[in-house]
Amino acid sequence: YIDEGIDLRKAGINLPIMVMNSGMDFMERMVTYDLEPEIYAPAQLDALIQYLFYADEHLRCHIKLDTGMNRLGFTKEEIPDLIEKLKENPNLEVVSIFSHLAGSGESLFDEYTHYQAVYFEDMANTISEGLNIRPMRHILNSSGIARFPQYRYEMVRLGIGLYGFDPSGFVSDLHTVMTLKARISRIKTIAVGSTVGYDRRWKAERESVIATISIGYADGLRRSAGNGKWQVMIHGEPATIIGSVCMDMAMVDATHIEGVREGDEVIIFGPINRADSLAKVYGTIPYEVFTGISSRVKRTYILE
Repeated sequence: YIDEGIDLRKAGINLPIMVMNSGMDFMERMVTYDLEPEIYAPAQLDALIQYLFYADEHLRCHIKLDTGMNRLGFTKEEIPDLIEKLKENPNLEVVSIFSHLAGSGESLFDEYTHYQAVYFEDMANTISEGLNIRPMRHILNSSGIARFPQYRYEMVRLGIGLYGFDPSGFVSDLHTVMTLKARISRIKTIAVGSTVGYDRRWKAERESVIATISIGYADGLRRSAGNGKWQVMIHGEPATIIGSVCMDMAMVDATHIEGVREGDEVIIFGPINRADSLAKVYGTIPYEVFTGISSRVKRTYILE
């Protein structure tokens, strides 16, 4: 989004920044912060051309083509008009032409993937020849990079692969790079028959050591991970989440873990209890697990 691009500029990032969800009301800020919008619809193109003409500004952009995802992008029928408008407005510079694969991670859809690539090449060549330019081309996502190297062109878009996951399962030597951690806020020993959490969903069948950890569904640990569905790691040992996950905290059974103390580190997911396993608990994909971690969770970046 454009606000994310602006944040990067304000943080001192000087590299080219492509804004993929640029919308219709972005023009002035795009120019001000030297951002490069994805252009994906005729009305959006018209609005940008009009703004640049009256503002007498120059802007680099990226043209999105719809090759079968049926989401965003210019269709083949819209290409002639696109070329004419870009010819008439040289202050809008096309840096790249791209599209998106619908099923690159599934061998079932390989024929469709090849169709999309051929269709893309035809449309991109038409634009390049019509404008007498040689922009970068890109269509591959993480699964596409792994499975279809013949379509790498001048650029690829590595998404979830950056986190160390290949959705297609084709690459086996990736290493996960993201770990979600919390701390033990409180430890209590409770008697047999005592219950834990909202609606008393967990009852102790023995004297139990309960650790309350500093993460909840407002942080990105969903309620569906509670009631025995997921285990965190404490001192290298698995500890089951018991009862319902709360907004800001969750409770785990730490009875079997020796030396557990308040303040100890808790691993929600990481290289061992991986995010793809948690994604199965949620009934979703690892990407949603990662992007579901809220902004209030502190980020620490380690360069190795």
